[in-house]
Amino acid sequence: MDHSPYLDQPFLPLAIALPRMLAEIESELTLARPEERRRLETRAVLVRSLLAPSVPGPVSIERST
Repeated sequence: MDHSPYLDQPFLPLAIALPRMLAEIESELTLARPEERRRLETRAVLVRSLLAPSVPGPVSIERST
């Protein structure tokens, strides 16, 4: 059974990999055909959302009496 070639690649933390992926997607966007452009734009939005700092939700504090 063959293994995935991705297993041979070194692991990169998302903080390093995501900006690289976004840069690659954005460079591909400049030369993309119209049918590819939508897919690449969707991928770029997804990667940007993963890079955006998350905003914590409301915190409820319960008082014990």
